[in-house]
Amino acid sequence: MEIDHSPAPASTGRTTGWPATTTAGEGSVEYRQLGRCGLRVSKVSLGAFNFGGPTGPEEAARIVATAVEAGVNLVDTANVYQDGRSEEIVGAAVRSCRDDVLLATKIFNPVGPGPNDRGTSAYALKRECERSLRRLSTDHIDLLYLHRHDPDTPVEETVSALDDLVRSGKVRYVGTSTVPTAYELADQPRLGTVPSWRIVDLLRTAQSRGAAPVVAEQSPYNLLEREIERDVLPLCAEYGLGLFTYSPLAMGLLSDRFADGEPPRDARFTAWYAPSGPHWQPVWRTLGRLAKVAVELGLSLPDLAHAWVYDAPGVTSTVVGPRTLDQARAALAAADRPLPDEARARLDGIAAPGESRWLRVVERGVRRSRGGPDDAEENVSP
Repeated sequence: MEIDHSPAPASTGRTTGWPATTTAGEGSVEYRQLGRCGLRVSKVSLGAFNFGGPTGPEEAARIVATAVEAGVNLVDTANVYQDGRSEEIVGAAVRSCRDDVLLATKIFNPVGPGPNDRGTSAYALKRECERSLRRLSTDHIDLLYLHRHDPDTPVEETVSALDDLVRSGKVRYVGTSTVPTAYELADQPRLGTVPSWRIVDLLRTAQSRGAAPVVAEQSPYNLLEREIERDVLPLCAEYGLGLFTYSPLAMGLLSDRFADGEPPRDARFTAWYAPSGPHWQPVWRTLGRLAKVAVELGLSLPDLAHAWVYDAPGVTSTVVGPRTLDQARAALAAADRPLPDEARARLDGIAAPGESRWLRVVERGVRRSRGGPDDAEENVSP
């Protein structure tokens, strides 16, 4: 598939014109208000992390077309996904339907070896925004995330640069993605308690300067990873932020492939985190109990996981990252399978609210592999 890098036609300013729900075949996608701003987004968003890696341009185009036909109106990527190739493929895939699709991308992570090739300084934000616009073949980014917190740049500089981008028309809305990865947690075990304050700092700084505000946060959230219920979810509710959640299947842990407690060797999660050791035993037991509930409900474990997070209180939209068209179809179909309240109550008894049975467990493994002290809070019940 040839990637067309010519600029897309200037946007008409129209988003979708769709009603609150729309019918696509046998299903429908609900649209939700993004926090306190006027934007409406589908409760399922399409993540493009795999595009340009395990998912080639042709398959990616089919996935995008299927998602848009089903009513999905936001595609999520980042400047570093597959070294920028993801943005290129997304731009080509949405070219014919750009006015009906919101594009979200992220800036922070290293894009080269230079001293200014990372972060959220004015230099980095403006340079990387221009590069993303070219790769996406568009004249504006609908939602630009700070991919991580930058401890080396004053918050005032970041807020001012973001405001410049919004006022220039190159960016429509601003978001954060501040919850750290397991590797960051391994280096700074208490980092997980800080993100909410960083978001508040951005909000207050923007408000005091009359600058473009943060309107959304993106955090990991699934049946095994519920720690954001302690601070991020309440913060979003208090300050009127939309909440995008990602990794609904915990990088594949909540697929049927792990349900028997034996990690498949070809799974991405296995390759990245090598799950083994006694601290993983509670996770395998939890997966077995979740799989049993799924069978009783007539669902697969992935269907159960998707259905649970799609309608979880406080969630605006869930970013799904399919590798294949079949995975995309399955994730979309799960949007039409709401869980009864009694099923949600049972799941709370298996994977308790506010607990981390994923990133904190991975954190312990990373610390052990680095020869560091194993004193991180386990926060996993048997």
